[in-house]
Amino acid sequence: MTAQETLSREEIRERITAAREKLGKDVVILAHYYQNIDIVRSADFVGDSLQLAQSASKQAEARYIVFCAVSFMAEMARILCQPHQKVFHPELDAKCPLAEMAVIGDVEKAWKLLSGTGRHFIPVVYVNSRADLKAFCGKNGGLVCTSANAKKAMDYVLSQGAVPFFFPDENLGRNTAHTKGISDDEIFLWEPFEEISAADLSGVAGKKVVLWRGFCYVHVAFRPSDVEEVRKTHGDINVIVHPECIPDVVRISDFVGSTSYIKNTVEAAPPGTKWAIGTEINFVNRLKADHPDKLIVPLKEWGCREMARVTARKFLTVLENLVEGRVQPEVTVDPESVRYARIALERMLDIT
Repeated sequence: MTAQETLSREEIRERITAAREKLGKDVVILAHYYQNIDIVRSADFVGDSLQLAQSASKQAEARYIVFCAVSFMAEMARILCQPHQKVFHPELDAKCPLAEMAVIGDVEKAWKLLSGTGRHFIPVVYVNSRADLKAFCGKNGGLVCTSANAKKAMDYVLSQGAVPFFFPDENLGRNTAHTKGISDDEIFLWEPFEEISAADLSGVAGKKVVLWRGFCYVHVAFRPSDVEEVRKTHGDINVIVHPECIPDVVRISDFVGSTSYIKNTVEAAPPGTKWAIGTEINFVNRLKADHPDKLIVPLKEWGCREMARVTARKFLTVLENLVEGRVQPEVTVDPESVRYARIALERMLDIT
């Protein structure tokens, strides 16, 4: 057992503060809302994917960016920040399972077959994806979206007279299409784990959206029965959920939106109001702690295992390595992917 492994939580916090003071403006800390409280309280910027993408693109002066989230978000910072800056992640193996549900070879095959139908498609990749998929969209006239701006991304594609090819999150794509008045009968679902040939694509004709079958295991855990149970227990409670939830949950909830939307909506609500929140438990618990004047409960206690792999202890290790000048792994993205992924991300930021 190392000396650091014996540190108490309070000692870890104190050493994080000390390391931050020594590094000063040389370092910028970005943390997702789903991170644990000790990391969030130490971050310069806390947000959802869209907010952190915007923040990462503006940190031109810091020598180091430390990104506390799952790996695709750290890759996003590497794509958007300046070449001379170094990006670090406390746990490079913390990968979003949703982001692993679409790989470049399968997407390129789907694109070739879809393009062969003669219809005009524009690819839209959810930010929860690998860098090479973002680059694919940049090369093919497409863009990235987040849960906060998925509707704007879909609006953009439809305004071009094109069909959105939306991947990898089916539920976000389907729920967004529903807000546009697009029915399930007008959606074609691409099955990435089935052998599909050109002859199988006759069903694409007349469809307004093509979705990829992928999902966030955290958000699909919420079921209509959870909504019914929380209303039975708490009466006139407001149910607010993330759009990665299944449509049956979204349909019976009172509010639906990104993590930042959930945060802003609950914070702006009058004292005494009651809220059941359908998203990651760390975030729900922090909202509950920050707003004791409201009743805040999780729709179900469900967390992201991969986000939880980024711990305050690992975060401290990155900071102290920077202070001491010790070599440690950097977040890297190959230059070709950076070039085209940046195009797709900048298209997203332009429409936001």
